[in-house]
Amino acid sequence: MTESDALLEVNGLKTHFFTPDGVVRAVDGVDLTVPRARTVCIVGESGCGKSITSRSILRLIDPPGRIVDGEIVWRGGQQSGRTPGDGAAVDLVSLDPDGERIRRIRGNEISMIFQEPMASLSPMYTVGAQMIETIRLHRSMSKDEAREHATAMLARVGIPQPERRIDAYSFQLSGGMSQRVMIAMALACQPDLLIADEPTTALDVTTQARILDLIRELQADTHMSVLFITHDLGVVAELADDVVVMYLGTVVETGSVDDVFHDPKHPYTRALLRSIPTMGRGTRERLPSIRGMVPHPSQRPPGCPYHPRCDEAIAGRCDQEDPPVVALGPRRTARCVLYDPSGGPPGPSPASAGASGTAEAGMEDTP
Repeated sequence: MTESDALLEVNGLKTHFFTPDGVVRAVDGVDLTVPRARTVCIVGESGCGKSITSRSILRLIDPPGRIVDGEIVWRGGQQSGRTPGDGAAVDLVSLDPDGERIRRIRGNEISMIFQEPMASLSPMYTVGAQMIETIRLHRSMSKDEAREHATAMLARVGIPQPERRIDAYSFQLSGGMSQRVMIAMALACQPDLLIADEPTTALDVTTQARILDLIRELQADTHMSVLFITHDLGVVAELADDVVVMYLGTVVETGSVDDVFHDPKHPYTRALLRSIPTMGRGTRERLPSIRGMVPHPSQRPPGCPYHPRCDEAIAGRCDQEDPPVVALGPRRTARCVLYDPSGGPPGPSPASAGASGTAEAGMEDTP
């Protein structure tokens, strides 16, 4: 992939929280790329750093957290209506998080849909007032023009009677309707990149399917890129072009959705895929799941962060060495000593030594 194809590049990103009990390494060296007009899904259990990664991109990290290393290279500003020259590459980490430049990017070139629309929409103002404020902040429009544009966006995302709904308050709308309002608000300024942080978690499966269809349709119409954050592998299979698998603040595997689902490389990815319920399982057959749970980032184990839960861990290596990131092909990587060409394992793996392959705790169904 050429540099011009990469809309967003995150290199070595580290976001740490400095608490009285010590440093919490919530994001600890993340690398990922979002190509233009493609959907990249970040997947992993709760506590793996997915949401902090997305908030870091928008510089929305509150104290005591801060970005301590890495770069976030942004090449947006290609849509119509941008300031000339905005398409030049800029490192978002170098910008003042409260400065004019990042405010021009945030909500304009990069928009975000948060997990809970009822918490993101103010109950004190109508949805129209909130949309109009956002539009006028980034577009040279009169109030009437912004209202007309907001109404058109509500219609575009499938809100019935948008001329009337624009004057409704968030508490007068259902969860699915509120989520559509959030999508309309996020897309009102025609962003180059839409970040969606678990936008369907609180919705029923029918509404979830409609929201996913809506995102796909809008992406096809506007050619925007999407960075979709989820713990639901079914959503990943349905929506993603590329997949980034995260564990405990690091990226353990990347690849196309076909590569990751049909030829998973990292033991964590394979364990996640084994834990998906399938129609062919017997009614009394126990669902495979991952033993243990994701530790708190402040209690990160030495060596590979996944090795205490891994049935393929190599004694003397995985518990001591920080695993290398190995390139396995175009946009295909795995962070695991199993693919390290520098040398073979010094000892048997727990699986070959008789460790149980039966898991006891699966993927959490929380954000």
